[in-house]
Amino acid sequence: MADDELDVGAEEGKKGGKKKLIIIVVALLVLGGGGAAAFFFLMGGDDSEAAEGEDVAVEEMVQTEGPAIYLDLDQAFVVDFMVSGKQRYLQLNMTLKSRDQGQIDAVKIHMPLIRNSLVLLFSSQSFDELQTIEGKQALKLAAVETVNNILTQETGLGGIEDVLFTNFVMQ
Repeated sequence: MADDELDVGAEEGKKGGKKKLIIIVVALLVLGGGGAAAFFFLMGGDDSEAAEGEDVAVEEMVQTEGPAIYLDLDQAFVVDFMVSGKQRYLQLNMTLKSRDQGQIDAVKIHMPLIRNSLVLLFSSQSFDELQTIEGKQALKLAAVETVNNILTQETGLGGIEDVLFTNFVMQ
């Protein structure tokens, strides 16, 4: 019986030692992690300088020279308008122009988002204004800006130089 009591006491002593060891290891990890975080926080440098450097690098990444690359947006955009109680339609085919194959590939990847944004842009226009050259030019500029904004959000780069209307029918 005395041997049984000694075995139980020895097991409890081993468990208590394991608990102390685990507590010490956890404390060291916490202190080490805190020290490393403080080091990186205090010695990391100025983030604004790094951000400026990244902006310069991003601008240099878009290829602005070389042959033009065209991407035809296959499906026509069809938008309806209500003008003086009559239903009117705009059918529009577009081609995008860029000099950066990477951005053309990004347009293909993000095509659903781009098409959605362009449909919303086209449907928000005034039918009467679109009948003028100035209205069409303004729509081209807005379309370029819309596509580049999406590319900037998704890839960090713009890269679309121009939008070409290859078909523009209003009725």
